[in-house]
Amino acid sequence: MYRTALVAGGAIWLHFALNVFAWDLELRDLDLSGWACLSKPSGSARHPAEAERNLSKNRSAMLNTESTPHDLKFFLERVGEFDRQLGNPHGRSELNAEQKAKLLEIEKEVITLTGWLVLAYSGPAESTNCADPEYHDWHLELLDAPLDHAPRIGDPTAVICEITPRTERVLYRTGIRLDDLAAYIRLEDNTPQPTGHAPHKVRVTGLVMWDDAHGSRAEVGATIAKVNAEGLARPWRCTAWELHPIWEVADLGTR
Repeated sequence: MYRTALVAGGAIWLHFALNVFAWDLELRDLDLSGWACLSKPSGSARHPAEAERNLSKNRSAMLNTESTPHDLKFFLERVGEFDRQLGNPHGRSELNAEQKAKLLEIEKEVITLTGWLVLAYSGPAESTNCADPEYHDWHLELLDAPLDHAPRIGDPTAVICEITPRTERVLYRTGIRLDDLAAYIRLEDNTPQPTGHAPHKVRVTGLVMWDDAHGSRAEVGATIAKVNAEGLARPWRCTAWELHPIWEVADLGTR
C-alpha cells in the first residue's frame, strides 16, 4: 500500500511538473489573479536600467486608443530617427536625465504595424515576469514579405512584436491563435514546427519600446548570417525597437 501511494504520488507530481513547465505552443486564457508578479511592474530587475526596461514591457493594454499606422519600412526609418534623437546610445544606462525623458515620450506612442507572420514562439522566463516560466511573453516576428520556409541564413531579419502576460488573455478571448497565423511555431529545442499553411499578413497594435538588451551587432542586423549552436538565427532582428506590449492582432489573410 505504501509503495502504491508513492507511485500515485509520483505520478501526480510528474503530471503537475509537466503542466507547469511545458513549453507553450499557443496563446492561453491566462488567469493572472494568483500571479505574484502582477503587482511588480519592474519584475525581478537586478539594476536600474533593467527596471526601466521592464516597466516599459509591462505596460497595460490601451484598448480603443488611436494609433499611428506604419509599414515595416517606414517603422525602421522612424526608429532610426528615434536613435538619432537619443544620441545613438547602446543602452539605457548611458542616457542622461534629458534623454531618459525623451525616451519616455517616444515610448508613449501607440503604433499599428502590418507585416507577414512567418515565425512565432513562446519566450523564455525573464526578469520582466519575475523569471516565472508559466507567465512569459510571446514573440511574433514580422517580415516585409512572406517566406515559403522557416527563417534561415540569407533571409531578412524581422521586427519583433511581443504579447505579454498582461495582454495574452485579451487576444485569446478575441479568437487570436498563433497556429492559425504563423507559418512556423518554434519548439523548445528551437526547431521551427510548420503549421501546415502559408504565413498570414497581420496587423498588430501596441506601444513602441526600445529593448536595448538586444541591441548588439550579434542580435541586430538586416540579414541572418548564421545559426548558432542552440539553433538560433544570428542576427535575428532588424532593430532593437519593437512593439511591446501588443494587444490587437488582425488577420489579413495570405494574399
